Amino acid sequence: MPLAHTQENFTYMNFDFSKQKINKLAIKEKTQTNILCYDEITYLECKGNLVFVFNTKNHKPYSFSKSLIEIESELADFGFKRINHNKLVNMKFVVNLNSKKHEIRLANEISLTVSRRKWQKINEFFFS
Repeated sequence: MPLAHTQENFTYMNFDFSKQKINKLAIKEKTQTNILCYDEITYLECKGNLVFVFNTKNHKPYSFSKSLIEIESELADFGFKRINHNKLVNMKFVVNLNSKKHEIRLANEISLTVSRRKWQKINEFFFS
């Protein structure tokens, strides 16, 4: 079921994604600090001690050391939802839900698996 990226759809979901543009995440990698607006982050994935930040500007993800739980609490009010034990997704970029496979597809054509426990919360985000 495709989900349109329209202002009406965002209003229907009772969520204001415009707040993402003014908030930024500082990602410190060795000697550099990259600053990304929340609305540029498509999803975050945790592997061991590292969190990889996938974004709209760069094909290579940024990485830094921080707990996904900390990041989740920081980003929760801005439309980011946990879809499984190691991924946090910016719901602004979700364009399709596949209930049979428990997958979401992002605007950049990446498909991510949603855990069974999180599937209901993802559905509620869009349909409640």
